[in-house]
Amino acid sequence: MPGDETTESNGTTTSSGSAGPRSMSALFEDGTAFDMKDKVSAIHSHFDRDDDGHLNYSELRSLQLATSGADMTPEQYKQVCVALNCHFDKGLCLNALKFTYASEGADVDEDYRKVFPPDDKVNKKKKTTTTKKKDDNDNDDDDVIEVGEGGVDVSS
Repeated sequence: MPGDETTESNGTTTSSGSAGPRSMSALFEDGTAFDMKDKVSAIHSHFDRDDDGHLNYSELRSLQLATSGADMTPEQYKQVCVALNCHFDKGLCLNALKFTYASEGADVDEDYRKVFPPDDKVNKKKKTTTTKKKDDNDNDDDDVIEVGEGGVDVSS
């Protein structure tokens, strides 16, 4: 059932269902995306202000604003959680964010640079850049939910 999460003995949050975090973790088990995995983990940690291992609405909204400049409504947040098989009361676990960045169109390197600018080598945990990007094609696509730079579509 979507949203049913359990915590494994290694501390990893997993979810039942074929598109859940169990299949997401398989994307990174072979080590081929090690650099990407580290960057996603750093981004997740940076925005996980309450250190509960999940990005709640406020935290994911901050990530969205920092990386794309687009705001996220509570309804969009719930839709993202449903699409990624996460419970919206908890938020996105690390594996769900990894899955988002593994999707076509996502650019973890670009988002990482926005969150941790190259000149910020000393204190990466405290600095977040927020930029507002003007949308030249404001055609009011309410049915499309995009997360991160490059607009990864996580809508159903």
